[in-house]
Amino acid sequence: MIPKINQQKQTYKGIELVCIQRNYINRKAKRYTLGGTNQNVWIPTKHLEADGTIKASEDIDYVFRKAVRRLEIAGYTDPIVGIKRRSTSTPYKESE
Repeated sequence: MIPKINQQKQTYKGIELVCIQRNYINRKAKRYTLGGTNQNVWIPTKHLEADGTIKASEDIDYVFRKAVRRLEIAGYTDPIVGIKRRSTSTPYKESE
């Protein structure tokens, strides 16, 4: 029997995450989509509750530091403290 997974939107530092319903028995990570797109990241189960809810006060910045390009494709172009240092949009320049 597949345990019930929390498929409601969760946020981590402004990033919307939704756990994908799969058979996660004996798995070391769960898969989450980013911002309602098809981009995804795997979050280790040591940072999660049994139903896939992110534990309170868990620091999972390293997961997103590895997936900066996926964040950009998902639409997170602004800097995120602890994860992304730069924005991908070009700064506004006044024409002379």
